[in-house]
Amino acid sequence: MLRLLRDRRIAGLAGAGFLAEAGDWMLLIALPLYVLELTGSPLVTATVFVLGLAPTIVAGPLAGVLVDRSEPWKLMTITAGLQALFLVPLLAVDDTTDFWILYSVVVIESVLGTIIEPCRATTAAALVPLDQLAQINQLMGLLSSLARLLGSPIGGLILAAGGFDAIICANAGTFLAAAVIFALGTRGRQKPAQENLGAGSYTSPWADLVEGLQITAGTPALRDVMSVVCFVALAQGGFVLLFVLFVTQELHGNEADVGVLRGVQAIGALTGGALLGLIINRISPRRLISGSLIIFSALSLTIWNLPALTTSFPIYIGLFILIGVPGVSLMTGLVTVLQSTCEPGARGRVLSTYFALFGAMQAIGTLLAGFLGTGPGLTIGLQIQGLLYAVAALMALRLKTPAQP
Repeated sequence: MLRLLRDRRIAGLAGAGFLAEAGDWMLLIALPLYVLELTGSPLVTATVFVLGLAPTIVAGPLAGVLVDRSEPWKLMTITAGLQALFLVPLLAVDDTTDFWILYSVVVIESVLGTIIEPCRATTAAALVPLDQLAQINQLMGLLSSLARLLGSPIGGLILAAGGFDAIICANAGTFLAAAVIFALGTRGRQKPAQENLGAGSYTSPWADLVEGLQITAGTPALRDVMSVVCFVALAQGGFVLLFVLFVTQELHGNEADVGVLRGVQAIGALTGGALLGLIINRISPRRLISGSLIIFSALSLTIWNLPALTTSFPIYIGLFILIGVPGVSLMTGLVTVLQSTCEPGARGRVLSTYFALFGAMQAIGTLLAGFLGTGPGLTIGLQIQGLLYAVAALMALRLKTPAQP
């Protein structure tokens, strides 16, 4: 892993991604708490998340066409700069009458995120040989976990100490720093994906879009991964809201407690990522993905049902550290399968389809959590959320990839 960071472009890509994700985690912790404080409604809070996911569903496949056609470092530079710029209007949000501003910003930021996320993953895959895809995905996963470890508790603390405006300024700063690093990366930039493939004739964006969807639907390994992703995303979507309600209602915690528990998962993810480096070349994606999901399910159900016995906060800190362990291995397995199963020139479209599907199912999960987030429904929602990981694990057991005999 350290050897990979000796490459300037890999180090730049990893560093910029770390900064942007740390800022994202600050806002991800602060936004539901802020909206919940202003409205007192879990359903309204869920609606904000769904609104943020909707553009991913619609724009995702088209963003993949843009990624496959563009010079990646310039595209990431422009996108990160716009992400910082469009956060500024949130400073004008004071009460529910200003929610049209909040909704607009959430939509715009979602569209920009839909572009930059597959672009980062596609660029990372292009920087290493095929047999090192898992290693670079592990590196990106570890840094993502570190960003969560720092961003989540800092977000909770900044919200408690400086308010929502301070979170906005901090998040904008991380995007600006990422844009500068991406701009430096253009000095060693790669050729656009289509030029690398030697494409000599023009095709319309719509034709490229249809081709990307056909590749995804027509490749067995990609279809299997997408099936698993549906259930994982449902669980993740439910978790975004149910977690906040669980901490505030079942554990009687505050904003800082939400940030701490969300952030300490990264300690487990860092540990799991380090351990993954010891076995990553000796375990099949099927076992990596299914094993991670089984652990997720078992730990989730344990946490959600434990308040019947204790609400001791240190115990939950330990459990949330443990539940972070399988995080890096799950995402490493999923992304590696996607990257290695399609041609380099189609990676942007395939990864964007993955993000779009994840966003769609996550939106459904969040919305369902909003309906179930009060009274006895919270308990039911928590149980369903944990069981969804178990269903995904069973589906992953039939996953076949080119790496398997």
